[in-house]
Amino acid sequence: MIAATVLIPTHQHVATLRQAVRSVQAQSIQDFELFIVGDGVTDATRALVAELAGDDDRIRFFDFPKGPRKGERHRHTALQEARGRIVAYLGDDDCWMPNHLAVLDDLLTDADFGHTLQLGVDEQGETVALPAALEDPNFRRRMLSELFNRFDLTFGAHTLDAYRRLPHGWHTTPAEFPWTDLYMWRQFLEQPWCRARSAMIPTGINTWTHKRPRLTDQERADDLARWHSRISDADYREQLCTDIIRRFAGESVTFELLALERKSEVDRLASEVDRLASEVEMHARAAHLMRASKSWRLTAPLRSLRSRAARR
Repeated sequence: MIAATVLIPTHQHVATLRQAVRSVQAQSIQDFELFIVGDGVTDATRALVAELAGDDDRIRFFDFPKGPRKGERHRHTALQEARGRIVAYLGDDDCWMPNHLAVLDDLLTDADFGHTLQLGVDEQGETVALPAALEDPNFRRRMLSELFNRFDLTFGAHTLDAYRRLPHGWHTTPAEFPWTDLYMWRQFLEQPWCRARSAMIPTGINTWTHKRPRLTDQERADDLARWHSRISDADYREQLCTDIIRRFAGESVTFELLALERKSEVDRLASEVDRLASEVEMHARAAHLMRASKSWRLTAPLRSLRSRAARR
């Protein structure tokens, strides 16, 4: 058994695919096999993969006709031939940092399913980090019951043994369900035996090209090449981690201050409720004492007479 099977599904991102593959080849763990799973690709993709495989015998190409949705069943077919202890996925328009497989290999030593920190690029070209906590039962419950996902294909991974224990594995996502990756992740998370872990370490870049639909394939590739060059630099990665920690710390402080403000408001409202309750109790006691008094009993007929006169 080798260390890892890497699976890259592809349909029509020819130019970015080369950069994605390069980021796999630059991993600190070199004991891997790379499955490129074609879902109705063109001859241009076939020519590129033939070139890449000619230079690297760890690359295998699975050339399937276009399948439903994103060709999820093709991934299942390819994984029947997998030999890696772990299985990691990479979008064909994303790239990894050199430590990605190493972090996942360590994470999945005592876990069945997990991921690294989702790091995306927004419309302004700024990085966006999405923290997650699969160890938290409430977080896991949200992923199972809501349209809630904090990491996509490029950051997820699992052991091959865990995959083979699933009831289905990759299969076509229902038309009404929007995200094929979350549909797959739920298969793991709904298993009682599945040990799920989150590694809050940035190890890749999701360029979120769907948020910039006007880019051409070459423009996407140029953008991905720039990001790959940045994240391949150790100094940049260190600065990136520092920025993420600072950002998370700032968000944590903001959340804590908001929680304190809410607690203060709740305490104020509770105090007001207590004051009103005391007033109600005081008036109730006064009314009771009045009704028990001799004068209250003596004037009762007069109050009754006034009441009947008012009704007339």
